[in-house]
Amino acid sequence: MSISEVHNKLNFSNYLNQQTTLTVYLGVKEIEIDQIQQLTAFVYKLSFKNSKRQLTLHTKSSFSPVSGNQLEKDYTLSQKLSSANMPVPKTLFYCRDQSILGVPFYATEYVEGRIFTNEQLLNISQAEKRLLFQGVSKALAHLHSISFNYLGLGEVEQQTNHYQTLNKKLHNLYKLHETNLSTNVEDLLYWLSLNTPVNSELDNLCLIHGDFSLSKVVFHPTEPTVLAILDWQQAQIGNAFIDLANFILPYYIPYSNGQHQIDGWFGVEEIMGQPNLQDVLSTYFTTKSSQTIPDIRYQVIMSILKSSIDQQILYKQTKHEKYYQNSLFLAKAGNDIIMELTEGDPFGVKMRATNDAQIWSNWPVSERCKSYYYRIKDFLRDEVFPVEKAILDKAREVPKSLPNKTITEIEELQRKAKSIGLWNLFIQDPMYGKGLSQLEYVFISEIIGLSYIGHEVFNCLAPDTGNIRLLIAYGTQNQKEKYLKPLLEGKCKSFFAITEKDLSSTDQHNIQLTITSTEEGFILNGVKWFVQNAADERAIFGIVVGQSSQYTNNPNETQSMILVDMNNPKIQLTRQFSSQNFYDLPHSYSEIEFNNAFIPKENLLGPFGGALKMIEDRLLEERLNHCVRLNGLTRRSLDLILSRSEKRIIFKEKLKDNAAFQEKLGDLEISYQSCRLLTLNAGLLLDSVGNKHLNAYLAVSECKAHIPKASQYILDSCMQIFGAEGVTEEQPLSLIFRFARALRFIEGPCEVYLRQISRFVYGNHMFNDLNNAQGYGLAKL
Repeated sequence: MSISEVHNKLNFSNYLNQQTTLTVYLGVKEIEIDQIQQLTAFVYKLSFKNSKRQLTLHTKSSFSPVSGNQLEKDYTLSQKLSSANMPVPKTLFYCRDQSILGVPFYATEYVEGRIFTNEQLLNISQAEKRLLFQGVSKALAHLHSISFNYLGLGEVEQQTNHYQTLNKKLHNLYKLHETNLSTNVEDLLYWLSLNTPVNSELDNLCLIHGDFSLSKVVFHPTEPTVLAILDWQQAQIGNAFIDLANFILPYYIPYSNGQHQIDGWFGVEEIMGQPNLQDVLSTYFTTKSSQTIPDIRYQVIMSILKSSIDQQILYKQTKHEKYYQNSLFLAKAGNDIIMELTEGDPFGVKMRATNDAQIWSNWPVSERCKSYYYRIKDFLRDEVFPVEKAILDKAREVPKSLPNKTITEIEELQRKAKSIGLWNLFIQDPMYGKGLSQLEYVFISEIIGLSYIGHEVFNCLAPDTGNIRLLIAYGTQNQKEKYLKPLLEGKCKSFFAITEKDLSSTDQHNIQLTITSTEEGFILNGVKWFVQNAADERAIFGIVVGQSSQYTNNPNETQSMILVDMNNPKIQLTRQFSSQNFYDLPHSYSEIEFNNAFIPKENLLGPFGGALKMIEDRLLEERLNHCVRLNGLTRRSLDLILSRSEKRIIFKEKLKDNAAFQEKLGDLEISYQSCRLLTLNAGLLLDSVGNKHLNAYLAVSECKAHIPKASQYILDSCMQIFGAEGVTEEQPLSLIFRFARALRFIEGPCEVYLRQISRFVYGNHMFNDLNNAQGYGLAKL
């Protein structure tokens, strides 16, 4: 409702004149409106020709989705607070009659006085500022001491999980408005969830303002007296310390000297003449008859986090960079408090990393990476391993029908992992993932790989990972919204269809599925097989590679990629099959037939004819990730035989003391460490030179050529050491062995990479300037 609309309501003045409380308040017999000024979206200030007093009009939005009469509750609350001697604007009347203004409304007195900003506080003497802050502290303490019964709220059950509820709300608010990943915000959310305080007698639930700050307080025009606290729309049953934390928040935010919209008082109390923080807190707790001042920095961190997310919301709405910078600025301030509280080790990483020095060595990885590493390790121990056997038993079942039903236990693990930020860890782009480097993700992927289901739990499992990379790099905005977003959120699955039966997939020019262009789109004809995920009921789409043109001078431009929806009646799953008698439900492997399947033009992914180049961009990192996952599974296999060797008695001695076993174990450990070092080297090269560089390609090729065979050798030895149990489903060894065997041809046979490595070796040899050095080459006879 606009101001002009209020003016044009002919019966508005008549209605006001009927309100006795208003005429008495104004001291007039007949009300004559002078001006109406809009203060906020639904709040107006009214001034009158025949009275110096003014009033504030609070209206309800006609589009409000809130059920019930929240406006009437606000009015009633203001009445109750006023009768409890809280400094709030005096209520005058409430109007339910919507014929007056079209919506319900109520009126309060307009309180004339001073409202201070940071800049205005600079002009106030330190002595007066001290009195101002004391007044606010006492008013807050008084509010938090008013009983529920007096306010007409009845008895409210004490919530022991109040902080958990608030943290969940903050997490959901952040994810709902996330634009770019803020690692500080992610760390704040995780730290808060880990360090929930135990409620004390002083922070019990009470009525709180909900959005309190110094700017909500009206002071007397000349005296340091609180006249009114404004804006009670977010008043709620909550924690008293949250209101207090909102009030003292600026003490923990650095003063940015105008570089940010959000300025604090931290470190400039003397310059700005702010009252000492301890004096402010002492006044509050003394008013509440407390002899101690508890540490409320946890609540301050929550308040800072909420302010940071509010700035993020503004950034998403306006795209103004200043709000994004404000959000980062505030989140860093919150993390600084945590660093102070935890002596620079908020997640207990430093001691664990020191004890694991052989893992980290001097590899250039961040403390954030180590934090994720140990968080994942704890999650696997507490959540995944206890249920892994039951999940794998379901994955081994023979499917009864198509599509395959999801395993609910995995979905529950995914929800838990996602809720604590252990999600999409493989994505470097901070817009979509965690921003970890390739080397850092090698460490992360290896620890995840200790569980066969680990990568799926954390939404890091192929082929979804490769498809996500393709959509981030080449997808249009519509494609990202339709396909990428649900993949990132774990709401669906996808497949990548490139392999065709009776054809060598190593030479991708062999592909026979045809993509025929039409005016409206493309027609697909052909059959793909060994397609993972397509049989999963959650697989709503896939990426198909096919021959789009035979008439080009460049054979590398004959293939294209198309996004296909599985609800297309011309796309049929003809069968699914196991791999070495393992179905790996619900993903499985299947055969898909495309029979004149029409696909609209907007589903072309990337440039027409650009599939082979895109495949190389996708597969390089995928090859490395497959190898790293296998390293994790191999490490677990070695751990299993180590545990068994401590219990197994052979010829009256423990297996671990047997000389033959010790020699074998040494050999296996060297083989494993060689695999691990190859992947770490490849990750480091990808970070330093990029995935287009030949040396990075060589490093990944070395991983793909060596690790599957080396792991298969290690696993075969582990199964031999275990004996009969090693080849049963009681242990995961046979399942891991299947994966190692399959990886020798998945993403290309190992033999192909050995030939490529040979070519690289000869290429490097040609540029070795020592070849012609005297005495370096072959001896002359």
